[in-house]
This record gives sequence, structure tokens and C-alpha cells, in this order.
Amino acid sequence: MEVAALPDDALAGVLRRLPPWSLAVARCICKAWRDVTDAHALLLPHLHPHSVKGIFLNYMDHSRHHFFSHRRSSSSPRAFSEIDGSLGFMPNNGRRVEWSAVFDHCNGLLLCEHEWESGLCVCNPATRQREVLPRPEEGSVYSSLAYLAFDPAVSPHYEVFLIPPEPKTPVPSNHWMLTKQPAEPPYHLMEWPPSPFRLEVFSSRTGQWEGIDFVREGQAAGTVQDMRLDPLDLTMFGGPRWRYAVFHQGALYVHCRGSFVMRLSLSQGKYQVIKFPANIEHGKVYLGKSTHGVCFGIIHESQLRVWILIESCGQMEWVSKCQHNLRKLASLPNVSGKFMGGPWVIEEDNNIGESEESREWDSDNDDIFTVEVEDNRNEIEDDEYHHDNFYILGFHPYEEVVFLVQQFEVLAYHLDTSKIQYMGNCRPKCYTLNHSNAYESFLYTPCVIGRLLHGDNTDQNPSEG
Repeated sequence: MEVAALPDDALAGVLRRLPPWSLAVARCICKAWRDVTDAHALLLPHLHPHSVKGIFLNYMDHSRHHFFSHRRSSSSPRAFSEIDGSLGFMPNNGRRVEWSAVFDHCNGLLLCEHEWESGLCVCNPATRQREVLPRPEEGSVYSSLAYLAFDPAVSPHYEVFLIPPEPKTPVPSNHWMLTKQPAEPPYHLMEWPPSPFRLEVFSSRTGQWEGIDFVREGQAAGTVQDMRLDPLDLTMFGGPRWRYAVFHQGALYVHCRGSFVMRLSLSQGKYQVIKFPANIEHGKVYLGKSTHGVCFGIIHESQLRVWILIESCGQMEWVSKCQHNLRKLASLPNVSGKFMGGPWVIEEDNNIGESEESREWDSDNDDIFTVEVEDNRNEIEDDEYHHDNFYILGFHPYEEVVFLVQQFEVLAYHLDTSKIQYMGNCRPKCYTLNHSNAYESFLYTPCVIGRLLHGDNTDQNPSEG
């Protein structure tokens, strides 16, 4: 009897016996096997992303992203062995792509800049699948901020949201005339965000963009004028992009201009404004997801502070998680530049494909040194020039760990034990600008679940997606 002729339940029983990676490959063989695998949720117990395999980095004044990950070891398991951190499978229309950038990451899928079509492409480095998005009818992907929403435990489909900027004061059509013009609407006094707030949303289920109105619950963040007090250019001194987003339990949390988080409820068509718990005007902030859910971190005057967002009866409250002094970290050997080398390296053209083994961070064994970081805010070490130049690369979603970077040196800092692990140097050899740094970072948790139209491990027929 041919396998294809087996009843769905019998076929599911056969597929269930496969190891996770073989099951993922079998799922991509044909539409029938894929449907049975998804209908019986065979992959969910194994491949819902629970490990950090690397960090995708964008750099200041650099035309391409790079993948920072564990050195490949011959003793590592084979799962996710063919992660393409260079995204070499992306469409290029027969031309060499000289630049690339990652816009967002969500549970194994990347939202990337695309040189043609709409400017956006969703891809999966673990399965080498991709889908170029059509051009939205309203708005622009270049004037808006694009974010990705994807939860493989709920659905293989994803959404992309375009968050528009606050409106600019319009210029009168005949502004060169000396005659007095009618008064323009007081744009600077408008509430922001407005209600309803129309966003362009792409759904992989329909393959189309749609304008969706979100109704505000509660107060606005302020006026348009208030939003403009928050500077636009957050990367002029080599720091990271501060306005990230988190998709958690069916809601998208977006760090918006104006020092607030906008919580978008996708199922209810509503949004809520959540003010930050601290003044972030002079701090280095990061919105991410940890073991406790949505979290917010800030580094100011060498103090690392972390809050957790708690929801109770529809009310949002930031609860302080910890506070640590980072001054002592600057004197550690690797951070001060006395020697290099670490378990993680930058993936470049000359080291892609050296091995097919997995690259997974080991929070127990990849330990170089352990130090006690004291919470002494009165201690001043003037001899350390760069003691306050730490940035947050991201929070580990499944461990009490925050990843920090200083002058391209990456550390994993354990919030509960103050253990420090030196990860490695994240500066690419082709990156020659000394004054700049990585300015966008996305912790990568691979997943083989998801429906993208094209790639090495999927069929090419969109009607079957």
C-alpha cells in the first residue's frame, strides 16, 4: 500500500514516530502530509521555539546584516543544522544583493527589507522559505515602522503591521503668496494616537493588505506636539534602535515615539496606551520578552533596571524586576579588549557552511567567568572611559538572561545570579567604521512551522499555501 493512500489518522501515527527534524522535512514533501501534520499538531510539542540560536544584527553605515551565533561543534545535535543566517535564499532577480536589513523577528520568522516590489519580505532561515509581500495600497513601508506578529502554537499564519508616524503640519498650497491664508488645523494639538487608529495590516491567510481601525481604550499618550519632543534619530551616536515590538498572547506591544507602548489587541480591534515606568530621555532602553512576558529594560548612568508588565483585570502595571550596577563589567578582560575569542562568532562569507552542526548557546557550559556585580550607585570609576557604553541586545525569552554589548563585545548577564558569560566579538571583518556599532538586534529562536510560499523546503504553488 502506498503511504499516500493511508487514512489521515494512520498517516499521523506514522509521522508521529519520526524525530522532530525528520518530521519537519516530511511535512514539506507534499500538501497532504503537511495538512496531516498541522491538523494533528505533530510539530508543536517539539518545535515551538524555545532556544536562542543566534542574534541578527544590523550595523550603522553598513549595507548588510550579519548573524552572530555559536561556533559549530561536532558534538552538537543536528536539529536546525542548516540555518542560513546570511539569508542567501532570498530572491534577487538574478542580481547580487549588495545590502540587506532585518526589520523584525517573531518566533522564528524574520521581516526583512526587500530591494524590489513592496520593500518587505518575510522569511524563515531554518526552512529557507520566503514570501515577498505585495505593495500596500495605502501608506508606505519606508515612512512607517513595520512589525511582525506570528505564534506557531496558535496558527501557521502571520500578520505584518505598518505603524504610521504622527502627522506633519501641511504646507499651504500657495504658500509663496503674501496674502493671508486661512488658519490651518492645529495639528500639533491633535490627540495621538487618534481613535480610531487606522493601520495597514498584511495577513498571510489572505495574501492581502487591509486597512483596520483600532479603537482606543483609555487615554491617549498626548498630543502630536508631545510626540515630537521625543527625538526621531535614535542611532546618530551608534546606539541601537530603541523602538522594538513584542508579540505576546495575541497582542502586539509596540514602542512608539513619545515614550509609550501601544498594546494592539488583534482579536478585539482595540489598542491601549501604556506609559513607561521611568524617564527614558537619557537612557538606553529595550522592549522585549522574557520568561515573565513583556519586559522593559533601561541602562542609565551604568544602572541596568528591568521591569515586567503585569496585566490584571484589564489594567497594565510595570513591576520592578531588578536593578544592577554595570560599572564593574568594564574592567573584565574581554570587555576591556585585552584578548578576544568566545563561543559565538559572526557569520561571514568566509565561514558560511564550515559545518552543518547546530549552534545553540549553552547557559551552563559557555561560561568564561563569574563576577559579583554590586548595586553601589555611589561608586565612580573615572578611569574607565567606556563603562557606561553598554546597550541591551535583547532578553532571553526562556531564561533570566539579558544580552549586553559594549564596543562589539557581547555578554550574557544572568539577572538572578549576576553570572557573566562572554559570548564573543560581534564586529564583522568587512565592517571598518570604528566609531559605529550594531544598532539593531533580534534574538533568533528558530521554528519550522509557518506557511511561506517559496523556498527550498516548500512547494511553489501559492494556491496550496
